[in-house]
Amino acid sequence: MTGDWKLKQVAVAAPNEPEKELLSGINLTFRKGAVTLLIGHNGSGKSTLLETLAGLRRLSGGQIDQGSEPLWQSGGKKQRLNKTIVMNTGIALQQSESQWFASTVKEEFEYSLRPYSAGAEERERRIADAMEQAGLPSELLERDPWTLSGGQQRRLAMACLLACEPEWLLLDEPTAGLDADGIRRLCAILDAHRAAGRGAVVATHDLDALLPLADEVAVIAGGTVREAAPAASWAETHAHEAAAPQAQRAQAQRALAQLRAAGFAPPASPSGAPWPAPRELAALLAAQRAANGSRTAERPSLQAAAAAAAQTSAAAAAAREPQAAPAAAPNSNRRLASRFDPRALIAAYLLLATTILLQHSWAGLAVGAAISLAVFIPLRAQIRPWMKAIRAYVIMTAIIAFIAGLHLSPFSFDWDPALQTIQRFSGLILVMMLGLPLMALVTPLRVQRSLEQTFGWLNRFKVPVMSVALTVTLIFRFIPLLAGEWGRYVKIAHARGKATTPVGSLPFRMLLPAMVPYIRSILRMAEQMADALEARGIGHPLAKPTQGLRLRFGREDVLIILAAAAAAVLLLLIK
Repeated sequence: MTGDWKLKQVAVAAPNEPEKELLSGINLTFRKGAVTLLIGHNGSGKSTLLETLAGLRRLSGGQIDQGSEPLWQSGGKKQRLNKTIVMNTGIALQQSESQWFASTVKEEFEYSLRPYSAGAEERERRIADAMEQAGLPSELLERDPWTLSGGQQRRLAMACLLACEPEWLLLDEPTAGLDADGIRRLCAILDAHRAAGRGAVVATHDLDALLPLADEVAVIAGGTVREAAPAASWAETHAHEAAAPQAQRAQAQRALAQLRAAGFAPPASPSGAPWPAPRELAALLAAQRAANGSRTAERPSLQAAAAAAAQTSAAAAAAREPQAAPAAAPNSNRRLASRFDPRALIAAYLLLATTILLQHSWAGLAVGAAISLAVFIPLRAQIRPWMKAIRAYVIMTAIIAFIAGLHLSPFSFDWDPALQTIQRFSGLILVMMLGLPLMALVTPLRVQRSLEQTFGWLNRFKVPVMSVALTVTLIFRFIPLLAGEWGRYVKIAHARGKATTPVGSLPFRMLLPAMVPYIRSILRMAEQMADALEARGIGHPLAKPTQGLRLRFGREDVLIILAAAAAAVLLLLIK
C-alpha cells in the first residue's frame, strides 16, 4: 500500500537550461483516496508537475515522497527512481494514444503488464476488466490499434493504464477527444478508483465535467501553486466568477438574450431549447419577414447590439483572468538569431574552420583553441545542449589515441602515434565547437533568404536554387522538431515500461516501443508538411514567390567577417 504524495520545495528546470525554472517552490500534498484537479492556463506547469510526479522530469531542487518512501533514490553516481513507487503509479500523458507499436490491441496490453510478472489467468482477467471499464468490446483485442478511431484509442490508452491496477492515476487532459459517453465512463472510473482507497491527480481544463467529482483543487500559475483548497469550498468561492462553468453558461444566456432583443437572433424554442427546430425557425423567419417593414425603424442598430455582446464577452474574459499570467522571459536565442546576417556567420565559420583544419602544430592548435574559447564563452548557453556530444567525442578521441599508441608485441605504449591522433582529432573538435552555435544563431527562414539572395542569379541558368534553399531550411527546421518528438516518445516508453533509470537513458529493451511510434510520427509530419507546402504553391511552375524579409549586411556583420579574417591570417602565419 502507498501513502500520500508530499512535495517539499520542488523545483524543476528546463532540459539543458538550468537557469530556466519550469516549476519552483511547490509545496503540496496529494491525499490518497481523493481526486485532485490541477487547473491553470496553458503553459502554467500542470503537465510538468504530473511528469515530475511520475519521475519523467529530474528535480533541480526539493524532494518528493510517497508515504515514507522518496521518489528518487541514490544509486551509485546517479539517482534512480524508486521501483515501488514507479510500479504503483500510472500516468497518461497528452496524446498517449500515439504510443502504439504492437500489431494487436492485446499485445499492447501484454506489454503494459510485462513489468508486473502476472500469470496468464491474471493477465486475462485484468485485460477483460480494463476493457469493460473503458467501454471497449472484446472483439477489438485482435485489431491493429492504429485502425481504431481516435476516441477508441483514447479509451484504449486509459484501459492499458487500468490493467496495471496502479494505486495512483496521473492523468493529463483525460477528457480531450472523448464523447459524452466516454466522459461519463471516465468519471465512473475515477469514482471507483477513489472508492477503492486509491488516489488520482488530474490536470484538466474541463471543470464542467470533473469539478463535481473532485475532492480538492490546486491552481497552478507560472510554475508554482497559487491556490489549493477543497473542491467544494473552491467552487463556492469562485461560483460567481466568469471562469466558473455555471457563470459561463449564464454569460452566454445573457448575450443571447441581448441579441434576441436586438432582433439578431431567433426566439427561443417553445420546447425550451436554446435554438428553435428547423421548422420552427422557418415559420419564425416567415413571420418576421412579413412584419419586417414596420419594425425596421424601431430595431436597434447592429453596432449597438454588437457592442453589448462585446461588453459581455469582455467582462467574461476579464473575470476569467483574475491574475495576469507572468510575462514571458525574453528569448536570447531569438534575439541572436535576428541580429546577424547568416551569410556573415557562415563566411566567418568557413574561414576559421578551414584554417584550423590546416594546422599541423601544437602552437597552431593552441591559437585555434583560444579562438574557439572566445566564441564558446559568450555562446555557452547555445552550446550547452551539445555538451554530451562534446564529452562523447573527447572520450572517443582518448580511446582511439590509446589504441593508436598501444603495441602488443612487445607489449608497450608509444606516445608519438597517440599524440598525433590527438592532434588530428583536436582540430575536428574545435571546428565542431565553432559550428554548434550556428543553429541557435540563425533561423531557418533567414538561412533560406540568404541562399536565395546570394545564389538567386543562378535561376536563369535553370539551377534549382529555390528547391535547394527550401531543402536546407527544412533540415534546419526539423532537426530540433525531431529531437523534441523523440524525447516525447522516450517519456511514454519510459512510463509504460516502468523503467527506474533517469529519463534520457532509455533501456535497450524499450527501444522498440519508442522507435515505432516515433517513425510513424515522422511520416505523419512529413505528410502534413507536404500538404502544407502544396497548399502554399511550393513547386508550382507559375508560382511567383513573395518575400516579406530581405537580408542586408550591417555593421556587426562586417565586423564579424573582419575578425574571422584576421584570426584566419594569424592561423595561416603560425602554420
